[in-house]
Amino acid sequence: MKRSTLARIAGLRMLPLGVAVALTIGAADPSAAKTSRIPIVDATALQNIIEYGVRKGDNLFTLAQQSLVRPESYRAVQRLNQIVDPHRIPVGTVLRIPVSLLKAEPLVARIIAVRGNVVINQAGQQLVPSVGSEIAPGAAIETGADGFVTLQLPNGSRTSMPTRTRMRITRLHRITLTGSIDYDLAVEDGKVETSASPLGKDRNNRFRIRTPRAIAAVRGTRFRVGFAEDASLAEVLEGTVSASSDATRSEASLTEGLGAVVSASGDLATERLLTAPDLLQPGRIQTDPLVKLALASLPGARAYHVQISEDASFAKVLAEQTGTVQDFAFADIPNGSLFVRVSGIAASGLEGLPQTFAMRRVLAGVTASAQSDADTMRFTWGGEGAGQRSYSFQLGPRPNPGQPDAETTWLVNETGLQTGGVRLRNLPPGIYRWRVGVRQDDGTDVIENWLPFEQLTVAAPE
Repeated sequence: MKRSTLARIAGLRMLPLGVAVALTIGAADPSAAKTSRIPIVDATALQNIIEYGVRKGDNLFTLAQQSLVRPESYRAVQRLNQIVDPHRIPVGTVLRIPVSLLKAEPLVARIIAVRGNVVINQAGQQLVPSVGSEIAPGAAIETGADGFVTLQLPNGSRTSMPTRTRMRITRLHRITLTGSIDYDLAVEDGKVETSASPLGKDRNNRFRIRTPRAIAAVRGTRFRVGFAEDASLAEVLEGTVSASSDATRSEASLTEGLGAVVSASGDLATERLLTAPDLLQPGRIQTDPLVKLALASLPGARAYHVQISEDASFAKVLAEQTGTVQDFAFADIPNGSLFVRVSGIAASGLEGLPQTFAMRRVLAGVTASAQSDADTMRFTWGGEGAGQRSYSFQLGPRPNPGQPDAETTWLVNETGLQTGGVRLRNLPPGIYRWRVGVRQDDGTDVIENWLPFEQLTVAAPE
């Protein structure tokens, strides 16, 4: 069967360049075709075939007893490989055997990072996810609006599921006959990012991530696969992937920095991924209760994706947001040396190349307010943070436009204050500005954080 014929039967598929998928099918044995007891292997099964080199002492019956789920399935192998005598097969003959017929040892994935709302259904039960939990084939995983989980597969590959993603582990096992691994993940909604470890020299090793319209198969690369709004998306960050569509019978090579969109009709379109946007003020220590991140405008981007993680590989994501504006705010981000990853999203829905920045987070929050009571102004302050904290208070006349702060004549300029406030009586009429700052020492960092100036108008009595 020619490759184009397989494409028409099997539908869209994506396979890595340089990975040979040899499907050699000869003419069927006429006598075998008349025997209804011999199973017929369809084209879909032919996409899931391994190759096995016959060794001394092998025949179809011994292989069937040792390696096939059902010994009588040897007839399907006989038919597929046109074996005349199942008792005698020349040593070195390469047999093509459908994976579905072979015995396999089930493997497990392990959770290495999890946060937020993550639901895992496994073997008819709901599993409480935690670091170290084992996830078996057949499990369905879904992340909520604040959920994130990273799985590590037995060969060291990692697959991360961001928020609002649904995935099923279709297959995760080792084939008994060859020792080859066979991983198959199905993304039903959302997007996953995978860092795939090299699969080695065994050409039977397989790692695929499917969507309802596409298959991405790799032998060591980094890529994203998603399904949303009835279209499949593939974005190659490292390595090379070949994509083909059954509807248009077109093919495209996706090298690093390229992406493909497969529409509901099967049309395949490719485009270069957007470059990464820049993060404004990337070196600023994040001291406020809300971590605020601003991105530079990126031509061609209709939206932006921002993630904050504990690690540079983004296996332990703490928070993420996608939005059409360039300003993002995150609550409840812990202190520490963290990482920010930003990317743009094109009109096609393809997410562009990412850029990662180091970020220092030290919560040194400060709040303040002012109230008037007859002839007295009361200023109060407080805030959140760890370590020894002291406050500063400044109040002075509003400066003339262009006048630097250093030339301001402060009526009050106090440091080393504790939580609480001050009262000022009989302020002369005028327009003032005031602000409060905090100095925080946690034994590691000494942080100063000032609130912006507030304007205060004291009117003359009538």
